[in-house]
Amino acid sequence: MKKILLCLTIVLLYFSIPLFSQNNSKELMFSYDSSITMMRKNIIRYNLTPQLLWGSNNFVLGYERRISDFESVSLNVGLLTFPKLGDLAIADSLVARDHNNSGFSIAADYRRYFKKRNRGFAPDGLYWGPYVAYYRYNFKNSLNFIDSLGAPVTSSYAEFNGSVNIINIGVELGYQFIIKKRIAVDLIMIGPGYGFYGGKLKIDSNVEIDDEDEVLSKIRDSLVAKFPVLDGALEGKEISTNGDFGTWSGGLRFVIQVGYAF
Repeated sequence: MKKILLCLTIVLLYFSIPLFSQNNSKELMFSYDSSITMMRKNIIRYNLTPQLLWGSNNFVLGYERRISDFESVSLNVGLLTFPKLGDLAIADSLVARDHNNSGFSIAADYRRYFKKRNRGFAPDGLYWGPYVAYYRYNFKNSLNFIDSLGAPVTSSYAEFNGSVNIINIGVELGYQFIIKKRIAVDLIMIGPGYGFYGGKLKIDSNVEIDDEDEVLSKIRDSLVAKFPVLDGALEGKEISTNGDFGTWSGGLRFVIQVGYAF
């Protein structure tokens, strides 16, 4: 406990001790280094996070614009896909196989850069601000019926279609490094939020499936186990008879981005 209190004290002192001028003036004096960002008010960047989490087929670009010395706004837009599903056992007689999946994301935030913590003007240094993010995932997978020996039943056909919509609103804390006056490395270190997770699961088949609601629930549980990003949307949630689901839940945003200042 003493070590934790000591660490917290050091952190608080670091963020609260201002820089004073050497002339012992009572007025706070702070000199900003305008050469860090020069007159470059814009940053275009690439979001590495989806690619690191879900593979090379994810592609998200962003743009940030300084609107005052210590304020900026940014927008990220991109395409998202899940990793390959592979063969996924749904029930004793059903196996799901890869077919198609796609998605996209849109995120916007307002950033307030700390005047007394940063050497330069926005978009350089420590910042905080509100954000809103929207994610849409679509997936379509074939369902193969298998007999008691595990062989596929070729005369039967089925597939499940699904979609997930996630909208989160929250507050983020991050730091953006401007290296050599051009290269930007943006780290959103923590971004707690709250939002709605909803979507739909549906089965289409040329034969009647016993206990379809139970099969949908097993699909839900299998998807959560394979893709933890769907945890808040699916795990433990009831699915209605038409396949709809939805819930409000907390979320967390963290981002790693690299960009170019101009």
